[in-house]
Amino acid sequence: MNKTALFESIYKATFKSISKHVYFNAAQLADAEDIVQTVYAQFYTSVIAKDKTVENPQAYLMTMAKNELTLYYQNKANQAIQLNEDEQNAWDNIPDDTDLALEVIEKSTVEQIVKQMKTLPEFDQKILGGRFRYELTFKEIADQLNQSENTIKTRYYRAIQSLKSKLDQK
Repeated sequence: MNKTALFESIYKATFKSISKHVYFNAAQLADAEDIVQTVYAQFYTSVIAKDKTVENPQAYLMTMAKNELTLYYQNKANQAIQLNEDEQNAWDNIPDDTDLALEVIEKSTVEQIVKQMKTLPEFDQKILGGRFRYELTFKEIADQLNQSENTIKTRYYRAIQSLKSKLDQK
């Protein structure tokens, strides 16, 4: 197998888990993308290009990703988002039988949705990304972001409502 084909097969086999890990551990979405790109570029130059053999590419890449995240946090001060009590309890008022996300998606193009998502706070973008890009449950997102499930639900529904409002104005 040539180097490009080898890299592509490893990339396809590992990208989702590596990017998901970085996505939920970086404060900014753009930073997460940069970190993932750096990890794969370094893997290519240090392993593939030099014909080195790595017994477990998944574990090797995950270690590289964790090291990049460590460097990222050494260079950037980040604080966890704290919600007040009203925000923590607001999820109680959200009806479970309403699927606002489906309503938003049905009425808009992908480009419109992506453009408006970028106007949301990074934290809300992570929640929506986790929900739609990685198909995670609220509990899984909460675990990844070290927040309560109620906080995630509240922020999710508020973000969807905000997207709906913005898209309805278009």
